[in-house]
Parts: sequence; structure tokens; C-alpha cells
Amino acid sequence: MFHAVKLSKSDPTPIYIQLASELAKLIQQDLLYEGMKLPTIRHLSKQLSINRDTVVSAYKLLEQQGLVESHIGKGTYITNRKNTPTMPIPFPSTSKNSQICCSHLNLSPSFFPTSLCQELTMQIIHEEGWESFSDPFYRERRALKQNVAHYLQTLGVKTHFAQVKLIKDMETFLLSLFKLSPKIGVCVETPRDLTLSCYLRSIGAKVYEVPLTKDGIDLDILEKHLHTGTISAIFVTPYLQNPTGICYCQENQQKLLALAKTYDCLIIEDGTYCDFLTNMHYKPLYNQPHDGHVIYLYHFSKVYLPYIKYSFLVLPTPLIRRFQDDIECGFNERFLRYYLDSQALISLKQHILSTCKARYQYLLQKLAPLHPLLQYNIQPGALSLWCKVDESLYPLLLNQLTKKEMIIAPGELFSNYDLKGYFRLSISDISYEEIDELAKLLSKILLSTPM
Repeated sequence: MFHAVKLSKSDPTPIYIQLASELAKLIQQDLLYEGMKLPTIRHLSKQLSINRDTVVSAYKLLEQQGLVESHIGKGTYITNRKNTPTMPIPFPSTSKNSQICCSHLNLSPSFFPTSLCQELTMQIIHEEGWESFSDPFYRERRALKQNVAHYLQTLGVKTHFAQVKLIKDMETFLLSLFKLSPKIGVCVETPRDLTLSCYLRSIGAKVYEVPLTKDGIDLDILEKHLHTGTISAIFVTPYLQNPTGICYCQENQQKLLALAKTYDCLIIEDGTYCDFLTNMHYKPLYNQPHDGHVIYLYHFSKVYLPYIKYSFLVLPTPLIRRFQDDIECGFNERFLRYYLDSQALISLKQHILSTCKARYQYLLQKLAPLHPLLQYNIQPGALSLWCKVDESLYPLLLNQLTKKEMIIAPGELFSNYDLKGYFRLSISDISYEEIDELAKLLSKILLSTPM
């Protein structure tokens, strides 16, 4: 039965919502009946070829809607629907035209016209001919790394091309990373994107969650974990952390670097969304004195090349020889090199950043009358808002939004702890008209509901 579940990676609807919607339909059609046990998270993720955290998020969403119940150590079961309030399937259809999607940080496909691909492709073939498809003497690899290094320098990351590594597969990189140390412990921020935890656990790492404060990662709790002597790496996003938008203060950054040195562990610094900083100077941990304890990570494709998967890695000098440089440069890698060196990317970045900044300011303007019923901290960024409502309003809010096919990212998706009342609103794929519609519905729900 579960082999028939249809999920589409080309659909902008998050995979966990697609999965929850498919399962909800099976429940409403009585194909999944009361008391029936759903597949284990491990089994369903393997069957559908998706990561385990996606299944966890889908099950949480179903439980939140009263369609299933989870029992620790026993599994997830279909509930007694006779005692569940009658409601339409609380998940959006697969038609993008009827959705307002505020749940993901992926930029709208409208930013990336096919003409860009066509023009660069023709330029490559015109200039290099058949050599576009191979690199027998590894000259292309060096040229590509030089372009990546130059691009990172425009962001403020000081590096040499010899320190640059191109990554297509994060799991392979993480596996190589953990071969460097016998320690299997990893510290991560919470709340956070749970995809990282899935990667880490898949390679046998023991994940320790460290909460965030308004100034950055909680250093006291972090040091307690470090003191055990089992931590090999700390994964952090010092600027515009996902989903909270928190930026670490300078004092927190300095103490974090000192702890990494004292306990001899690596800091993996994610700087992917640094371009979206507004009114704040970007100073990566990697550029600060770190004695070889910081690796800089930048997921280029998440922002500027969504159709080809690439991440950039900058290694401290002591680690350069410990990572194999095994990338093979074919046509896709040539496309990336030309793209990084093109005026088209410069123009695209300016357009994306100015558009997102304007949308962000417009969203803040529209949500301002809802304070304090809708709480959020205005961070120095322009991509999303981490919001909070009273827990008593939270179920109603989620139900009304999903009925109107307005997709948000509930707080439960970003932590294994209880984050009821929290949710993330993203402006990366919505228009001004959709912001108006979202604000009207939030106003209707929050201002007309007695506390």
C-alpha cells in the first residue's frame, strides 16, 4: 500500500507535507483503519527513499491533526476517528497555483530563467567545444577552485584556492570528516534544520542538542558536553541561524572559538545565508584566529543554483592534505565555473537580495498590528521570521492555515523538544499579494479569537 504513496521533489511543497497529505487521504478513505500501526520511521523512509526526519515530521503533523497517536517504544497508530472532530483533509493539494507556501527557504523558480542556462551553455560549447565534457589533466579542477575561492572572497571569506573543496554529497563529506577522529559525539544547535541530524545519525554519530539563546549557542551547556571528551565537532550557524534568524554576538563567537581550542574539536560553520544580512557586518568565524579549528561550509545551490547540487568547503591549512580532492570535472562543473565568473550571477544576486529585502519589510509592516498576539524578533536578515503565538491558539492557527492552503513550517519540525506555538514564516517564494492574504488570515484568527 505504501509503495503507492506519491512524492515529488519537483513540487515546492515540502516532502513531509506531501507525505502527511498522502497518508491523511488513505486514512480518510478508510484504507488505513482505526488501530492500525503505521510503518516504523526507518522502514517507511527506506521504502520511499526519503530521510528519516521527513517521516518524523509527517507523523508529527498527522498527530497534531488528531489522525494518529504516537506511543514511545510502541509506534504510531491510527486514532479512533469517531472521537475526532470532523474536518476536511488538513493538507494542501499538489497544485502550486492554489497554495501560499511560506514553509521553505528555497527561492522561487521565477528567479532562475532558462535563458540563463541556455546562454552559458552556448558560451561554454562555443569556447571549449568537445573539451567541455572532460578534464583529463585536471586543469579544470584548479580553475574551478580558483573561481570558488574568488566568489567566497566576495562574501568576505578570506581563503586560498588550495583550501577549497567542492562537495556534491554531504553524507560522503561527513563520513570523511568523522574518520579524522575517534570521537563520535557531535553538538548541534536546537532548534535547527533536522536534515543535518539525519545525516549525522546515518553515519553513526551521537548527536547532542544545545539550545540557542538570544546571543547564540548556550556556551554553558555546550561546555558540559565538551567536558565529556567525546565531542569531535560543533555545527553552528553564527549568522541568520535557521529557523530562528539569531546572529551570535561577538563575545559568544570568541568564547566558542576558545572552547574549540581548549577541547580540541572542530567547528563546522555554515555561512549559507550570509548574503541576506542587513545592517550588520559579516565576520565569519573562519576569518578570526582559530588555530585550525574551523571549517567553513557554504551551500551554494540552496541559494543561487537550485538545479545542480553543490556546496563549498573551506578547510583550515592543517586539514588540507587529510581530505581527498576527488571531484571529476565534466560539463556541469564547467557550467558552475562560468556561472561563478559571470555578470549574470552578479545581476541575479542583486535582484534576489533587493526583492527579498523589500518583501521582508512589507511582511513586517503587515504583521505589526498583530503584536503582541503574534510575537517575533526582528533579526538583521531578510528571508524568514521565527514567530510565536499563544499555545491555546496554536492548533486553531495551524488548522485554519492549512484549510486555506497556506503552508508554514511548524516549530515541531525543528527540534525533538516541544516547540508548540512556534513557527517559521519564509518570504522566499511568495508575492506581495500572497503576503496580504496571509496577513489578513492571521489577523482574522488572532484578533477574533478570545484568549
